[in-house]
Amino acid sequence: MLKKKNVMYSSMFLAAAVALSGCSQGKEGAAPNAGSKAPEAGAAQAAVPELNITEPVTVKLYSHFAAINNENDLKAIFSTVMEKHPNIKIELIKGITLNDMIAAGEVPDLVATTQFYMNSLLPLGVASDMNDFVKKYRIDLGQFEPQAVKALQSYGKKGELYGIPYTLNYGVLLYNKDIFNKFGVPFPKDGMTWEQLVDLGKRLTRQDGGTQFIGIDLGTDRTVARGYSLGTVDQQGKPIFDSEGYRKVFGLLKSTYDIPGVVQGKKYMYGVDYLIKDQKLGMFPTLLAAITSRLKAVEEAGQGFDWDVTSYPVFADKPGIGKEIEFQSLMVPPTAKNKDAAYRVILTLIQEQAQSVMNKDRNLTILNKPEMRTQYASSTDIFKGKNLAGVFSVKPGETPIISEYDTENYKFLREAMDSVVFNGSDINSALRTANEKAAKYIAEAKAR
Repeated sequence: MLKKKNVMYSSMFLAAAVALSGCSQGKEGAAPNAGSKAPEAGAAQAAVPELNITEPVTVKLYSHFAAINNENDLKAIFSTVMEKHPNIKIELIKGITLNDMIAAGEVPDLVATTQFYMNSLLPLGVASDMNDFVKKYRIDLGQFEPQAVKALQSYGKKGELYGIPYTLNYGVLLYNKDIFNKFGVPFPKDGMTWEQLVDLGKRLTRQDGGTQFIGIDLGTDRTVARGYSLGTVDQQGKPIFDSEGYRKVFGLLKSTYDIPGVVQGKKYMYGVDYLIKDQKLGMFPTLLAAITSRLKAVEEAGQGFDWDVTSYPVFADKPGIGKEIEFQSLMVPPTAKNKDAAYRVILTLIQEQAQSVMNKDRNLTILNKPEMRTQYASSTDIFKGKNLAGVFSVKPGETPIISEYDTENYKFLREAMDSVVFNGSDINSALRTANEKAAKYIAEAKAR
């Protein structure tokens, strides 16, 4: 019964979505859209309409893996909105799934999510086309990180824009200076390739005083591949594991697993906490948001250590291009009860004042302003004296093609990596097997 209701409401929402087009920026800091047609000489500029919320209203926000988990997270992002618009209360919805809300006919006014989950949300009908909103309030899409806009637009098969980006995540290489100093190895530098960092990692991986130190953990096969803008399928929806790109990624990963001491039993990946908490890992490529709160917590607990950051590793054939773009967006369901208030929240949040406040805490600005990014987390002093500017010396890479089959396909990829590491399988054979499994799974899923 729940499944029938779910389908019924999803259909209603999809039918309600209006496919409009246009581009352009809001009253607060309004500017013409970079992609819009310039007005003819002497033509009167259309006034941006006001959007004032005078009556008390509660905007219900649902966070779909967007790292808004409690009231502190809510305030860290929306504090400026709350101050400027006291009539608008933002309520974080918890304890219920989005599917159950839809089945009950109760949709939120805002849905926050990352671009990686947008494909799974669109069939639920919780995203309306924001092009009309962009055009009406003259939102300048050119003010945002370009790769974020490009990624968002890729989801609109007919030009729809299903969300407005509001915060960015950025790739970073975190390293433990204490371990480098202990073994007399030079620190990593901005712009280094994966291969150069693996060489440094070899020099750090050793037993010392009964402790096994690991020089570098490159991350999962999935994250490294995405850094090369590789997803699981091509534009035609066919799996791409049996490809030169994946052979390169697997070859790179295997070069670290072949370092004596890296593979310990069934463990060959260690993660960011192995560097921050256990302090036995020399280097780890990760995301700014993943380390900011962790590093602060360790320091407050009196377990701090000497660390620093550099830019995310690059591939030799893609110099200056780091980790794939990752960002969060706000979507407004077509059947939201408080659309105007939701729009007001978005309009205020993307303005420079709100972005600056948010950025100085722990949510990196989505605005394409390099000078603002260097103020990231400045209110916490966590990056004081650190090489934060170097992190932004590389640009984010393109988002790979995101597919509804990714969840299962990435399992096949992990199985391939495990077979290489633990069973000594040939890389070509392992990837060919993964490709065959993915092709079979996709065919069966389509048939269903």
